[in-house]
Amino acid sequence: MSSTFFGLQVALSGLRAQRQVMETAGHNIANASTEGYTRQRVLLTPGVPYTMPGLAGPVGALTKGTGVEAREVTRVADLFIDAQLREQSGALAEKRQASWTVSQVEGIFGEPGEEGLGAAMAAFWNAWEELTLNPDSLAVRQSLIYQADSLAGTFNRMSRQLESTRENLDFEIEQSADAVNRMGAAVASLNARIARARAAGMNPNDLIDERERIIGELRSYVDVRVRLEDGGGVGLFIGNRALVMGDAYNRVRAETAASGYHALVWDSDAQPLGIGGGKLASMIEMRDTYIPRLEADLDALAAAIIQEVNAQHAVGYDLDGNPVAGTAFQDFFTGSSMADMAVNPALAAEPKGIAASSGSGEGDAENARAIALLRQQKTISGTYTFEDYYRSVVARVGIDAQAMDNEVQNTEVLLKQIKNWRESVSGVYIDEEMVRLQEAQRAFQAAARAIAVMDDALNTIINGMGVVGR
Repeated sequence: MSSTFFGLQVALSGLRAQRQVMETAGHNIANASTEGYTRQRVLLTPGVPYTMPGLAGPVGALTKGTGVEAREVTRVADLFIDAQLREQSGALAEKRQASWTVSQVEGIFGEPGEEGLGAAMAAFWNAWEELTLNPDSLAVRQSLIYQADSLAGTFNRMSRQLESTRENLDFEIEQSADAVNRMGAAVASLNARIARARAAGMNPNDLIDERERIIGELRSYVDVRVRLEDGGGVGLFIGNRALVMGDAYNRVRAETAASGYHALVWDSDAQPLGIGGGKLASMIEMRDTYIPRLEADLDALAAAIIQEVNAQHAVGYDLDGNPVAGTAFQDFFTGSSMADMAVNPALAAEPKGIAASSGSGEGDAENARAIALLRQQKTISGTYTFEDYYRSVVARVGIDAQAMDNEVQNTEVLLKQIKNWRESVSGVYIDEEMVRLQEAQRAFQAAARAIAVMDDALNTIINGMGVVGR
């Protein structure tokens, strides 16, 4: 038979279990607004039945219930939802980075606007047309030099700013190596702490939440695959190589490549990281592909203007009627790209050297007219005028900016849906927790009452029975 105190132990198990439920509900309520927190739940199971020695029923030995056990405190999480949340968060970080960079490029172009290259080109060609009306005016020639210098300066500014944008992206790529190492080390350390906690029979749920938060942050940098391991650890893989395995992690570093920019490589053997997504992938694509393509387009435009204007200018005559070919006044522009385009210093110092005339005498402005007419010629690839070509480049940037902004918005909507999905599974609802808290409180009070009843019964047995003469 069971002990006289058996009932006390059964009621005591209820007190312990319901106290754990109340503590867990309170923990959930306290973290209701904590980003990334996963709701926890106490798994209650019946105690191991007690077999009554020497007693048997129709189906075998009789057993008695031994109360309740708080078997474990579990995280109410869905691994598939968590994986989708990481993926979409990484995709959003990548698209936001691309959208931000293209918006920076849009600002460099400054179109439409008075400070943009389009306005500078228009003013330059208009100055040549003005010179055809007043070829002998030094003031008009000086105005032409000013507008040409403004055009060259605008090209120079755009070149510097595009290169500065690439350098800023490169700096962020370089600094990201430290961020990846920091997060890799943190995940490895948490793996070790979670393993020790589980081995000691402790609850590592909050540590798991912290690890999930760090993995999510890491995913915003780079495409990382997560693999669950025995003992509660996770392995993290970038490309086909492990960043984290158990409590160990492999470092990465930024290495200067032949291009002069940085690339992320594994510290152990200098092999490149297989960056397949995240904002690092976007930064690298913008730095190495998108901006260089724009620079090449603008270089082609600047080179075409330099070449065509210089070629026509070289066959003309200055204000004194002298041919400029073979003299310091031969070229109107110096340089060969937008980075080094400049007005010929000799012309800037002596505007009389501008070859507006074709050599037919005073008032002749035929060469200036020929240069002004370059504005209307389809010089670039036989398809575009200078201004049409530039407008096509600006339009492409604008289309890219709009498309990327749309992608960001679409991804934000999808991510919000997944967050709501996760919240419905793993989030804390205050009302629900309060109901659970009150249920546990009532059960705790009932268990306490059961102990009081058992205590009263025991008191009757101990103090009220077997006393002779009472």
